[in-house]
Amino acid sequence: MKKRLPLALFILSGIFIIAVLVFLAVYRPARAANAHYTNLGSIRAMRVDYLDEDASRGQVPALEKQMQQAGINLVALGAGRVDWTYFLWPGHQDQWSGDVRSSGRDFLLEDSSRFGKWAHVSAVVDVLAPLYIQANPQAAAVSWTGTPSKYLVGTMELVDGQFGQELLQMIEDIATYYPVNSITLTELVFYTDGFGETDKAAYMDYTGRSDWPHNANGTIDIDEPSIGTWRVYEIDRFLEKATAIAHQHGKQLFLETHLRVDPGGWVVLENGTDPDQFLKYADRLVMRCSNDPDERTQTALAAISQYLSRYPENRIVPGLGLWARDYDSDTPREQMSALPLADFQSALQWSGRDLWITPSFLMNAADWQVLKDFWNGQSTP
Repeated sequence: MKKRLPLALFILSGIFIIAVLVFLAVYRPARAANAHYTNLGSIRAMRVDYLDEDASRGQVPALEKQMQQAGINLVALGAGRVDWTYFLWPGHQDQWSGDVRSSGRDFLLEDSSRFGKWAHVSAVVDVLAPLYIQANPQAAAVSWTGTPSKYLVGTMELVDGQFGQELLQMIEDIATYYPVNSITLTELVFYTDGFGETDKAAYMDYTGRSDWPHNANGTIDIDEPSIGTWRVYEIDRFLEKATAIAHQHGKQLFLETHLRVDPGGWVVLENGTDPDQFLKYADRLVMRCSNDPDERTQTALAAISQYLSRYPENRIVPGLGLWARDYDSDTPREQMSALPLADFQSALQWSGRDLWITPSFLMNAADWQVLKDFWNGQSTP
């Protein structure tokens, strides 16, 4: 019996060592953000996007210097999509981006750790899901004309479906394991899409109606108020869950949403977009118009500025897209053009105390100089 004891201890020690090694292999420490930059008085944000993620590492020091000199105090980093992540998402290796798979690098962790030393960092999560839809075509949103979307899942697939569960898990993993101050959801826009059978059933259950409302010609009346009321209700249900997850880990949740300016100079919100309702759950909204040149005239910019002034400070951030026009999702980034410098200067004049500029790869030396001059002498909050 005495001879067996050392052997038993040896076996137990070996099991303990193996358990420790396995734990260390899978352990990921929770990472808190730099709390000094969480609650900003005003926001000067730059959405960082690279033409080539894998080749971007050598560009980071110069970009960082430009942002610091321009007074940027919020850096928005692309975390990717559920089906294409720019970080090492454990258990989801088939959803890593090509650059993450080929390099083995966690771009979100590298950049959030670096920029978080001097700025609020927001991880931007794109709600579009082209690869997910290719693998799960039944999840696609259906347009009012009956055409399945290649990029957007249905409303109820987002709110109650498998895709929505994966998106919430992605938000939770980022909030837990990355030193970011906030998570921003983008491309969460339903207007012409979201009319499939599952969405129809949810709409009828909510409204008590027997069908979508229709125009005289038989098409769905996508501007009928009951559709917008129902859609906002469902989006709010998802935002409530997403915000609860972010707050549980000490992070904020932002939502990017859109507005437009009609030919008469009036600001228009598409049916299903309700900032007042969204602000019940989201900590801030980033609101921007399209990249149509007609929506960036002095008249249009003045109308947007006047419209946004009705909201409390620290809740709405005007967004400025640097694209010369609207591009579809398949256009390569290197083929995109930036808006003229004079238009950039005009937009800055109407931006007020807050501004969210997108994307960094369209900023040239002249743009950076204009931005530095515009914010020169203002203290960084």
